[in-house]
Amino acid sequence: MRAVLRANQAVRLGLRAASRNPELSFGKTLLDAVGSLLSMLPWLSALILIAAVAGRLEPLLGLAAAAVALGKMRWALAGGALAAAAISWTMGMAFWAGALPVLAADAELQRRPPPGHFWPLAARGFARVAAAGALAAALLLAFELSLAAGVLWAAVAIVARPTAGAFALLALAACVGIAGAVLLDALSRLMLVRAAAFGDGALAAFARASDVLGRRVAACVAVQLAFLLLEGVVATVAGLVTGILWTGLDPAFLLVGLPPRLAAGLAFGAVFAWLEVARQGALAAIAADAEGLIDLPPEPPPVPPAPAVLQRPEVIEALPVIDALPAPPPDDEKR
Repeated sequence: MRAVLRANQAVRLGLRAASRNPELSFGKTLLDAVGSLLSMLPWLSALILIAAVAGRLEPLLGLAAAAVALGKMRWALAGGALAAAAISWTMGMAFWAGALPVLAADAELQRRPPPGHFWPLAARGFARVAAAGALAAALLLAFELSLAAGVLWAAVAIVARPTAGAFALLALAACVGIAGAVLLDALSRLMLVRAAAFGDGALAAFARASDVLGRRVAACVAVQLAFLLLEGVVATVAGLVTGILWTGLDPAFLLVGLPPRLAAGLAFGAVFAWLEVARQGALAAIAADAEGLIDLPPEPPPVPPAPAVLQRPEVIEALPVIDALPAPPPDDEKR
């Protein structure tokens, strides 16, 4: 009977694949940095325009002009934020279209794949990955909206009539939300793997990813929890370092402390990108193992029992030495 890839083996394969292909983590770091910059551009441009308008007026008039300008730019800001999110999402799908087949091949070959395949794979698989990613995002959005509606209804019911049953239902909804979020995130990642590495369409990727998740739910959940724990540790360390680099609210100190804070943010962003690539590699390994593409090393034979000569002798319980000594003669016998 063929051995099944365990969760710890999948995590090890994912970390090994991310370490053997460092350009993927570097590219993911750049994409995250560009996406963050794009999301900030509409707000920075709005702040610059508002400052230019309000800087020439009195303080109260300046605040009123800034509020009016911000109200008039609300649709422009919303459109800019939406465009930035769409560009970031498109770049992410293009990246995973080329990275996921490389990670799956690394897990299957147990070595670094030959270079030069990222861009052709990204060009050929972008449409499939984008369709699967859009379907996964729609599923996550529908789940979040339904969960928010359930929590809102439970909160209204608690305010109207606070009972122990209402609080229990709210706690149950929270537990279902956490578990459902973990499972849906694993499903969406498996859908991207199926679309990028196995060439499935959006609906076929959803069906086969659901089958893999149903058969390997324990391994997928264990992988998700393992990487959530690792990311939590990295986030804690990042918060500690950025807290140490905090220089107060003085503009001069803020300007001086900006470069080290940016450097720390990029450094920890690279670590987060490496963990994200490793998580996708671990799930790609599980998907490849479900197709029978990964050959696990044979399990070592059981250790034979030790010879009878070397076995520990059986301990025979004996009387204490003092109790085993003969009793002293009575006094009359001594005489």
